[in-house]
Amino acid sequence: MDFYGKFAEKGSFNKIAAACSMALCLALMASGCGQQRENVTTMTIDSEGKVSYVIYEDFSEDYYDVAELSDMAEKEIAEYNSEYISEKVALLGTEVIENEDQSRVKLEMTFDSCQDFSNFNQEFLFYGTVKEAKEQGYKISTGLVDAKGEKLPDSYLEDHEDRHIVITDDRSRIKAPYSIEYMSNGTILNGKKEADISAVTADTVQLLLSK
Repeated sequence: MDFYGKFAEKGSFNKIAAACSMALCLALMASGCGQQRENVTTMTIDSEGKVSYVIYEDFSEDYYDVAELSDMAEKEIAEYNSEYISEKVALLGTEVIENEDQSRVKLEMTFDSCQDFSNFNQEFLFYGTVKEAKEQGYKISTGLVDAKGEKLPDSYLEDHEDRHIVITDDRSRIKAPYSIEYMSNGTILNGKKEADISAVTADTVQLLLSK
């Protein structure tokens, strides 16, 4: 996830991530090189549509203070939750992970629904059945493929309207509640339920699940 490029022009939590990314930019300018990441920003969706979001980004305390970053997150979350009777977004923790000569910041958040994730992050995310997706006007691609590269059968969507689907324009790694049967081209599966979608070139990513 390119925090600075993605979040700098947006509001809400994007302000927090943009600050985090600025730390990365300054650190890379000082060092002149990057380092392969061991931890990857991951979105986990449960069977009820609740979302857990764990964000990792390179971080340098020389340029930014993690306590201030956490305070900013809490402030933005409180502002969002103030519009609702019950809490919709929560920050579970913020920490700095030290790895040799590199520091990474980890922020863990939860969202009551995919809609809350979309509203808060200004990134589109839908999770529901094929029937619900159609009723809400989403066009499901007929070019989805399985792990072997075989295309979705012509009658599959009509025959399996009760199957769940994930549709998003976010590029975080996704952990789905059920096995991923068909997916957008460029998706790389890590096991049956986890997908690396960073290489997908389509505007939106679609993951059709086993139930």
